Amino acid sequence: MFVRYVMLLAASAVAVWGAVNLGTSNTNAYLVDAGQVSPSANVTLWVLGGAAGVITLSLCRFVIFGLPSMMGDWCHDNKSWVFTAGVGAAIYGTSYLM
Repeated sequence: MFVRYVMLLAASAVAVWGAVNLGTSNTNAYLVDAGQVSPSANVTLWVLGGAAGVITLSLCRFVIFGLPSMMGDWCHDNKSWVFTAGVGAAIYGTSYLM
């Protein structure tokens, strides 16, 4: 499941990078087309932006609904390590503050 979300994050980053790169590298071509009424001048930019939006919404949905249950399962499985880290942090905090 982790690989699935890493792939979604990579696809989102590539779509955003492609949209930014397309916008900055082809400005002269768009300036030439600015005098003509052509609705398809920015189609590639809108498609990349739409893909990035859908992927971002999917990742937000995962974080809102999937991550808390995954963290709960992990904390339940590693309860002794969580308590050990908490006690260590409390000891370090008290010794640091005193």
